[in-house]
Amino acid sequence: MKKKKYILIESQYFPNLEYFVLIKNHDNIIINIDGVYKKRTFRNRCVILGANGKINLSVPIITSSTSKIFKDIKIDYSEDWVKIHMRSLQTSYGKSPFFSYYKDYFFDCLNMRHNFLIDLNHDLLTLICKFLNLKKTFSYIDEKTLNSYDFDDFRNIVNPKSLYSSRKIYHTCQYVHVFGKDFAPNLSIMDLLFSEGPSSLDVINNSDFF
Repeated sequence: MKKKKYILIESQYFPNLEYFVLIKNHDNIIINIDGVYKKRTFRNRCVILGANGKINLSVPIITSSTSKIFKDIKIDYSEDWVKIHMRSLQTSYGKSPFFSYYKDYFFDCLNMRHNFLIDLNHDLLTLICKFLNLKKTFSYIDEKTLNSYDFDDFRNIVNPKSLYSSRKIYHTCQYVHVFGKDFAPNLSIMDLLFSEGPSSLDVINNSDFF
């Protein structure tokens, strides 16, 4: 089947490697801003690796019956989740080879206290693509405008409810973790960046299922 010009994906928080395999294979990426926000997805969460195994980090959000569209989802700062996330990253990756190189960029972004989740995710994605040397175009469009694009729809494909092995997008290319003898695949991109630094894109290129 011929690959279409655009790929449609959702905005995610510190996405995993599978997400970046999708991105690196497409030059034109669409992110839908007015789709319905779905709970228990990677839109506001990611998975890192600590001394005792995988750690789930979630950005708390403010929800209501009138705020269900993704672009309207606000971040909840009633609890100090930013401090919790930064402390978890420091504890998990403080001794990794490239943590000191990237951490200030990520921490500064988290400390900006974005009002909307989509803005936080965008700024983090922009940073990560810069670090990976991935020169991509992201277009944020509404549902109505989608009709004018020729795209492959990958929304809700990369999700925590099913195993990556069932989707034939990403396959395991091992690198050295800070913790554990067994390799944990498809973690947040932070795990790879802190571990491999400038070689991270090589790992992503070698993680392509095809």
